Amino acid sequence: MKNRALIVLAIIFAGSFLGRLAVLASEIADAATEPAPMETADATEPQLCVDGDLAEAVRARNVALDAEEVALAERKAKLAVYDAQIEKRLSELEGVNDNLRATMDEHRATQNADIAKLAAIYEGMKPKQAGDIINEMDPKFAAGLLAAMSAEQAAQVVATLDSKKAYLISIILANRSQAL
Repeated sequence: MKNRALIVLAIIFAGSFLGRLAVLASEIADAATEPAPMETADATEPQLCVDGDLAEAVRARNVALDAEEVALAERKAKLAVYDAQIEKRLSELEGVNDNLRATMDEHRATQNADIAKLAAIYEGMKPKQAGDIINEMDPKFAAGLLAAMSAEQAAQVVATLDSKKAYLISIILANRSQAL
């Protein structure tokens, strides 16, 4: 039963093939006897080997791709403008940052000079007098002041300080040296 069905299908396919072959042969013969048509196609449109719905779909896809290409070019141009603006802003910020660093360095130099002058004043005092004043100061500021003094003079002043205050100042000075 299966063999008969396969034989019938083979005969149908063979007949279909022979029929298409005959139609194709007649089209070729007709084309050979007809005069060549005049070239009337638009020179700007590409020649396609397909026609009908498929050709229209290909044209529509080409139009869509062209539009997308134009949109991408416009976006690329905008991005180039934005990139230039960002570069300009970055250079401006770098300039401002350099000015800020210079101002901060100048401020630190002035601050260090002021502390050095203050340290010289406290070095000129008797250790007990300087110790009484430094006992009342903020420990961080006192540590900076003692660090600016000579080691010998600072040791004499620390010896006169309250023990808790001397301990705090010592911890602050030790932490400063570790941070460096």
